[in-house]
Amino acid sequence: MNGRTSRSSWIVLIVGLGVLCLGVILLLNGGASCGATEIQVGGQCITYGDGASRTLESDGIGRLAGRLTLGAGGLIAAAGVWLVFFADRSVPQSAGVGDRIELARRNGWQFLDVDGDLLEAWSDTPDFGEDQPAYAVLRGFLDDLEFVVFDFRKPDTGALRTAWIVYLPEPSRSFVKWATAQEPLYRRPLNMVGVRADAIVDIGAGPHRSTEPDAVLRQVRALVEIVRRFESQAATST
Repeated sequence: MNGRTSRSSWIVLIVGLGVLCLGVILLLNGGASCGATEIQVGGQCITYGDGASRTLESDGIGRLAGRLTLGAGGLIAAAGVWLVFFADRSVPQSAGVGDRIELARRNGWQFLDVDGDLLEAWSDTPDFGEDQPAYAVLRGFLDDLEFVVFDFRKPDTGALRTAWIVYLPEPSRSFVKWATAQEPLYRRPLNMVGVRADAIVDIGAGPHRSTEPDAVLRQVRALVEIVRRFESQAATST
């Protein structure tokens, strides 16, 4: 549950209940004063002096205001109840990385706004550079292989890009040799693939944004397919 969304939802609910209470008070105050005595609309007030008896008329404007306030309070409170108890807490997918948050929620994966340690092991990669944090980090397992999807900024230009990493079950020096000998090693949707003994990475041409949660996994599946292809050929050759 997003903390900011939760607080905002409770605020809406509390405001709605407050407006409801105000509407009830306005409706109940449909009486009028007779000297120091409060009497209900329709009652009679005896005014000493002329002895006249007068029937008090309803305050139409006040009662209308009470009804309108009550109705508005009901709508606001209903919206608050829906937000607090029924609304989906995931970040709207159109906001940018809501697809990753939705995948994490749906599959029990991990999502972090910022991970300052992820790229430490990749500091020798020119595209990542040194001391660079990763943003909007989605980490999980697909086909029993660990993967991570994240955004980063290129050290030279500051341009935002998305990267996908799939880790091998065990580091293998022969994986690098095998991968560099493949013609071709990869096709679309992969953009720029790099390999090392323990992982394979694809760096996108820009930041990946989609309103379809599964779209961000296409590169992951393509990288997983390469790893499985290597494992299959390695098993056959032995």
